[in-house]
Amino acid sequence: MRAEERDWQIYHIIAEKSEITVDEVCTMACTAKEVAEDSLERLQKYKLISRTGDTCAVKSIQEILIAAELERVMNDSPIYMENGVIKVHKESEDE
Repeated sequence: MRAEERDWQIYHIIAEKSEITVDEVCTMACTAKEVAEDSLERLQKYKLISRTGDTCAVKSIQEILIAAELERVMNDSPIYMENGVIKVHKESEDE
């Protein structure tokens, strides 16, 4: 299975539940943990899911759009968004 197809499969598995663990994703997708982790990393990179520890959840359309807009306008900003939390870059706090 191609990586994109695996990502799509895992995204839909996560979307069926409000939260799901990585082990549950592996079981439902019938895949090894390493393969699932690679897919989850890509989904998180593209801001489609959020991860807290071993738990995954699909982001809402609003969260996806806000994160994309913030990334676009805040490239040189002293603040950034991480897992839905707005934070200040360390070097900006020292000034």
